[in-house]
Amino acid sequence: MRLLTRWTWLALLAGAGLWLAACGKTAKPPADSNIDYYTCPMHPDVRESKPGACPLCGMALTPVFKQAGAGPQANHHPPADSVAADHDHQAADHDRHAGAAELHIAPERLQAIGARTGSVRRETLRRPLLAPGIVTIDEASLRDINIKAADGYIEKLYANTTGQAVKQGEPLALILSEGWIEAQQAYLKAYRDWKRTRQFMASENPVLLAQEFERFRARLRVWDLSDGQLQQLEELALTLRDTSLTLRPGQGQGLSGLFALQSPIDGIVVEKTAVEGMKFAQGQQLFRLARLSPIWVEAEFPEDQAPYVALGEEFQVHFPALANRSQSARVAFIYPQFNTATRRLKARFVLANDDGQLRPGMYAKVSAATPLGERLTVPFEAVIPTGDRFVVFLDHGGGRLEPRFVELGEQLGETYEVRKGLSEGDRIIVSANFLIDSESRIQGVLRDWGDTVSGDQPGAGHN
Repeated sequence: MRLLTRWTWLALLAGAGLWLAACGKTAKPPADSNIDYYTCPMHPDVRESKPGACPLCGMALTPVFKQAGAGPQANHHPPADSVAADHDHQAADHDRHAGAAELHIAPERLQAIGARTGSVRRETLRRPLLAPGIVTIDEASLRDINIKAADGYIEKLYANTTGQAVKQGEPLALILSEGWIEAQQAYLKAYRDWKRTRQFMASENPVLLAQEFERFRARLRVWDLSDGQLQQLEELALTLRDTSLTLRPGQGQGLSGLFALQSPIDGIVVEKTAVEGMKFAQGQQLFRLARLSPIWVEAEFPEDQAPYVALGEEFQVHFPALANRSQSARVAFIYPQFNTATRRLKARFVLANDDGQLRPGMYAKVSAATPLGERLTVPFEAVIPTGDRFVVFLDHGGGRLEPRFVELGEQLGETYEVRKGLSEGDRIIVSANFLIDSESRIQGVLRDWGDTVSGDQPGAGHN
């Protein structure tokens, strides 16, 4: 009984082995006669006759079929009408992509490596313009302060520091000049004569006397007197008792060799040569003043942005030191030459500064977006640089990718302008990092494709 049991177990084990062997043969897929060879998506030069792992990187090999678009199901036989329709579709597709070199990667592999597709689109593009700037004094507001009529001395200095703020009519210095005494005498006599003529009509020709008085007034204005200072002199003329007006320096009734040199504008002292007690010559510069409103912002644009900067173009001017300060301004002037050291072009903006917050030397950022119209575009990440050319991969479905050399314009944000090589609506790979792992490998693949790439064919789409 024991022996019989042993033989029974041996028979059962032998039967099980034969059954497993038969199952293994049934589970093994039959060889697909339409498969030409197996290759690695990352190393297209690898060609193996059997499936397996890439000997270079270990990635699973994918089949390359003898006919584009054919797969393991090629041996199946669909209905005749379906075969005819599919044949017509393949013929049309073949004509459309005639001469195109294709790379075959299994769709599941594309999905596994994160490849995404998009389309070539026509968009309204805007060219961003951005330049650093600096606040400077409006050169048109600069005023030199001097004594034009005579030499003299500075008895008292009020504007005694560079950068000091001054108001219009505020005294800058107290001036002593002998020429000032003589100017007052001549003006007082002319004023009294003119006044007397108007009241009593004693002169035979009052018109000529009035003209003569205006000439004296003009001479006195050479001293840069304000209207208030002139009025004080005229009031003094009416109070003088000496009708002959034969006044001598030091003997004039109410006359003085001193007068206040006043500021003609609201601004700041940007230069000062005056020193208290110094002697100055006629016409010598004593102060240089400047207004702070309006004020300039001078921005320097890179050479590639310079063609888009035009007179009257509106920009936004931001001030990093003033978080809430942003003003719109138009280009008021473009300097005629580039800075040879920085290769930048300077443009000027004029801004109001009534509150005085903008100060010379303050940094600014100038920005705008110039419209370029509608252009054909591709995403930045869809483009693969290969030396002096660029490649985009078209997706024809079923894992069939076509490399296409393209001619690109500027990169604007996250997109490239397409000038040649693609048509609107083309499906492209927009995430091709699986091909960018090694630039040298990519270039090697493209050299193998050579001039048969469809972007160089006469029928290639272009903008």
